[in-house]
Amino acid sequence: MSQSVVTIRLNGHPYKIGCGAGEEAHVAKLGSDVEAVMQSLITSVGQIGEARLLAMVALILADRVSAPSTSKLQNDSGLASPDTTEHDDEAAEVLEDAALRIAKLASKLASRVTNP
Repeated sequence: MSQSVVTIRLNGHPYKIGCGAGEEAHVAKLGSDVEAVMQSLITSVGQIGEARLLAMVALILADRVSAPSTSKLQNDSGLASPDTTEHDDEAAEVLEDAALRIAKLASKLASRVTNP
């Protein structure tokens, strides 16, 4: 099987991602989805560092796939599906709330590490 490379951009930085031939569009779409979540977080919490932003994005995306019918993000917004476009504003608000909760938790954890 031949390999392809797709360049995605996250927070303005390009990343070359290897994938199978024919998977380029899917990988590009996934990268775009991750970037959308990241930009929503940046709007909510600011530029708090790449690693922290990526960790928060990972938690949000993990929440979405862990149990779609019981996702905390979905329950907070009343959305039937995270892909429902008619509720984009509500989804963005829920995402911002989740980002703030995660940022507060990250801040608490960081203070415990620096002030044991």
